[in-house]
Amino acid sequence: MGKITVSEAEQLKKDGVLSDSAIAEMQKSGLVGIRKRGTRRYMKTADGKWVCPQLYFQGLNNSDYSKKMTEFREKFNTLLVEYTTERSVPQNK
Repeated sequence: MGKITVSEAEQLKKDGVLSDSAIAEMQKSGLVGIRKRGTRRYMKTADGKWVCPQLYFQGLNNSDYSKKMTEFREKFNTLLVEYTTERSVPQNK
């Protein structure tokens, strides 16, 4: 059985197929995705455009983070807060 998206679960709820408790239970068991909405952090380029720095471990392929990877991500997040600005919608001017 595959994972369904939050929007698909919401549609099933709207159609009366699933209840709130059923969706919550499916999210706990990993059958339904969970929305993760955080604010993005931006910095300006030399010509004044807003960009969003990101950290990505290429080749991870559903593997778990090592202790060093977790430590690296924490340090990256600290630098991200130090050097970027929190913005809800980027404005390129």
